[in-house]
Amino acid sequence: MMLDLDKEQLREALASAKQIEASLRERLREQDLVLSGLEALQGEEDPAVLQARVFDLLSRSVAFNLALVLEPEGEGFVCTAATDQAAVGARWPGGGFFSRVAHGRAAVTPDNRRVPEWGQCDGLSPLPGAGIYAPILAASGPGLLVLCSHQPGAYSARDGALVSRLSLLVSQTLAAAQRRRLSDAARSADIARKAAVEASEAKSRFLANMSHEIRTPLNGVTAVADLLAMTELAPRQQEMAQLIAQSGRMLERLLNDVLDFAKIEAGQLDIEREPFDLGPALHAMIDLFAAKADAKGLGFRAHIDPNAAGVFEGDSLRVRQILGNLLSNAVKFTEAGEVALHVSAEDGPEDALITLRVTDTGCGFTPERGARLFDRFEQGDDSITRQFGGTGLGLAISRSLAEMMDGAITWRSTPGQGSTFEATFRARRAPDAGRAGPEPAAPRHDPDLKVLVVEDNPNNRRIVAMILELVQAQATYAENGQEGLDAFAPGRFDIVLMDLQMPVLDGLSAIRRIRALERVAAAPPVPIIALSANAMTHHVAESLAAGATAHVAKPILPARLIQTMVGLVQDGAGHRPAQAAG
Repeated sequence: MMLDLDKEQLREALASAKQIEASLRERLREQDLVLSGLEALQGEEDPAVLQARVFDLLSRSVAFNLALVLEPEGEGFVCTAATDQAAVGARWPGGGFFSRVAHGRAAVTPDNRRVPEWGQCDGLSPLPGAGIYAPILAASGPGLLVLCSHQPGAYSARDGALVSRLSLLVSQTLAAAQRRRLSDAARSADIARKAAVEASEAKSRFLANMSHEIRTPLNGVTAVADLLAMTELAPRQQEMAQLIAQSGRMLERLLNDVLDFAKIEAGQLDIEREPFDLGPALHAMIDLFAAKADAKGLGFRAHIDPNAAGVFEGDSLRVRQILGNLLSNAVKFTEAGEVALHVSAEDGPEDALITLRVTDTGCGFTPERGARLFDRFEQGDDSITRQFGGTGLGLAISRSLAEMMDGAITWRSTPGQGSTFEATFRARRAPDAGRAGPEPAAPRHDPDLKVLVVEDNPNNRRIVAMILELVQAQATYAENGQEGLDAFAPGRFDIVLMDLQMPVLDGLSAIRRIRALERVAAAPPVPIIALSANAMTHHVAESLAAGATAHVAKPILPARLIQTMVGLVQDGAGHRPAQAAG
C-alpha cells in the first residue's frame, strides 16, 4: 500500500516537473524570440526593412492573418504599417477600448467585431475573428500593435502575453524610424543651409562684381558731366551737362538701393553709433527736396521741434537715407499742393524716440495697395513704375533701416487726397548734449600738391587728371600697384590715390607695402585714399584695414574728392583710418 502511494506521488511530481520544464522552455523560447528580434534590428537603418523583420518575427511566434501598427494622431489613431498595405492609412477615433489598451495592458478578444472602435473605423473593416491588442510606444505617444485572425477565439492569454513582450520590438522599430526621419531632416536642413549660404555668397560676389563693373563706366558719365558743368558753357549746354549728371546720380542711387537691400538680406549692413547733430544732418535733405518741390511748383514746409535739437548717437547717414526716401516719394507722387516735414523727439529713460513725419497732398493709395508698398520691388501698382520709375526698394530698405534702429515706419493715406508716412527710430542723446560745432570751412587747395595716382583704367586716369587740374596739383600716374610701388618713396608725395582692382599688384597689397616702406624708413605716413568702384561695406573696411586713410567710391564727385584730399593733407592725416568719403 505504501509502495502504491509512493508511486502516485512520484507520478504527480514528475508531471509537475514536466509542466515546469515546459513553462521554462516556453519562457526561454519567448526570451529567445525577443533577443533574436533585437539582434535582427541591429545595424539596419531602413525603417521599412525593420518593420518587415518584426512582422516576420511575429508570424513565427503567433499565427495571424493581419498585423497592424497604430500610432496616435490628433484625437485618434492611424495605421502607419501593416502586413497588408491596403490597411495603411486607416483611422480610428480616440477613447474607449483602443485608448485603454494603449495606456494600459495587452488584451485578447475572441471576436474583433465586438470592439466598438471597429465600427467607427475609416478605411478598414474588422476581420471576423480573434484579435490581440498590445500597447506600444510611438514617437507621437502611446499606440497599439494589433494581430487579427480569421478564426474566432484563436488566441489565449499566453498568446497575448507573448505579443505584449514582442511589442517592445515594434516600439524599437518606431524609435529607429523616428531617428531616421530626424537624421534625414537634419541632413536635408544642412544641405539646404549650405546651399543657401553658397547662393548668398554667390549673390554677394555677383553684386560686388556688378557694382564694380557698373560704377567704373558710370564714373566716366557723372564725373565728366560734373567737370563739364564747371566750365564756361552756353545755357543750353549747361542744362545738358546737368541732365547727364542728374541721370548718372539717379542710376547710382538705384545701384545703391539694390546693394543696400542685398546687404540687409545677408545681414551684412551695420548701423553706426556716432555723435551727430540731428538738425544739420537733416537740413541737406530738406534743402535738396525743397528745391525739387519748388521746381514742380509745390509748396514745401519743414519744422524741427526744439525737443529734437541737439547731438544724438546714431547713424546719421541712414537717418538721412530714410528721410530722403520719404521726401523723394512725397515730391514724386504729388502734382499739386504741398509736402510737409515735421521732426519731433520724445525723451525716454535711456534714449529718445525720434519721429520723421512726411505729409503730402499727392495721389494717395488704398489700404490694399498700401499693404504692398513695403514689399521688395513693389510699388502701388504697375502704372506707377511706368509713370514715375524706380525699383520699388526705397520703402523696403527704409523700413528695414528703421527697424534696425529700434523703430518702424507707419502710414495712412486717402486716395486722391494725399498720404502721411511716419518713420521712428531710437537714439541716445550724446553725453555732452550740446550742439555740434559749425561745419568746417572748405579747405583751400595747395597748388604745389604732389599726388601719386595709381589707376589701371585709362578713362579713370583721365577723369582724375581733370579733377586734379582744378587744384593745379602735380600728378604722377601708375597703371598698376607695382608701378605705383616703384614710383613711391617716403616724402616724395603729399597724397596717394589708389585704385583697388588692378593687374600685377592689387591696390590693397600696394597699400600694405607702402606702409611697410614707411615703417622701415621711419617716415611719417602719407595719406592714401582708396579710390575704387568697390563700394560695399566690406570693401571700405578692407581698405581701411590695409592702411588706407579714407575710401572714396566711384563714381567720383569732383568737389568731394578735392575736399577729402586737401583736408587730409592739411590735417597731416597719414595711417589714421578715417572714413568712407563717398
